[in-house]
Amino acid sequence: MKATSETKKYLNSNFKMKDLNEVDTILGIKVRRHDGGFALCQSHYVEKILYKYKNLQIKEASTPYDSKINMLVNSGRSVAQLEYASAIGGLMYASHSTRPDIAFAVCKLSRYTSNL
Repeated sequence: MKATSETKKYLNSNFKMKDLNEVDTILGIKVRRHDGGFALCQSHYVEKILYKYKNLQIKEASTPYDSKINMLVNSGRSVAQLEYASAIGGLMYASHSTRPDIAFAVCKLSRYTSNL
């Protein structure tokens, strides 16, 4: 506890900050304390991405990647392509932070972020 107090004191002397006690969310990652340590979760972040880009008709799946789905090059309008690339970027952040299970699918989808 002493180390925590000293760290907070040091940070407060160098930065404008407010002590909000125990962390709840940091960089879009929810932090939960339990007996064995901490759990990190970004489900709210992924749900926010799905809601923001609902016009792209993103569907939920029980598995991160379905190999039976054939990917097609987008021949749609550029604005939709920019939205798609932005959604992929958001999912890449989640895959690097707390969701390595979706990394393969997100990388596969990122191959289709440009109109050819």
